[in-house]
Amino acid sequence: MRRHLAMTSAMAAALLALPGCSKEEGWEDVRAENDTAVCVDKEGKRVNDAQCMTQQAAHAVGHGGGGNAFLWYYLGRNSRLPFYGDSVRDPRFSGGSYEPRAGTYSLAPSDANMTRSRAVSRGGMGSRGSYFGSGRS
Repeated sequence: MRRHLAMTSAMAAALLALPGCSKEEGWEDVRAENDTAVCVDKEGKRVNDAQCMTQQAAHAVGHGGGGNAFLWYYLGRNSRLPFYGDSVRDPRFSGGSYEPRAGTYSLAPSDANMTRSRAVSRGGMGSRGSYFGSGRS
C-alpha cells in the first residue's frame, strides 16, 4: 500500500513562517532621529524615562537620596535605541555616553518604549504526556 501526504497551501505557509518566528533578531531596530536620552538603572538596563524625571524632581526640591538609582544615557542621532530591559552595555548600542555633549536631547520615540521578550512556551505535543484536556488520561 502506497501512502501519499498532500501538502496544503496552509501547511506550506506555516512552515515558511517558522524560521522568522523563532529568532530574536526579528525585532526591528528603532533608530534615533535626533540626539536622544534614555533612562537606565545602575546596571545599565533601560527603564521608563519617568524614573529619571521623578528622581530629578526629587533632587530639585531637596528630597534626593544617597546615590543615583537612575541615570540618563545619551545616544547620538541615528543610533539604535534600546527597548526596556535592554542593557546599554550591549555592543548594539555602542556610541552612547553617560555624559551629554553640548546640545539638546530628545526622549526616545514611543516605538522604542516596549519590552523585548522571548516567546512563552505553553506546552504542546510531547510536553507532558500524562495529561490530556482537563483531566488525567
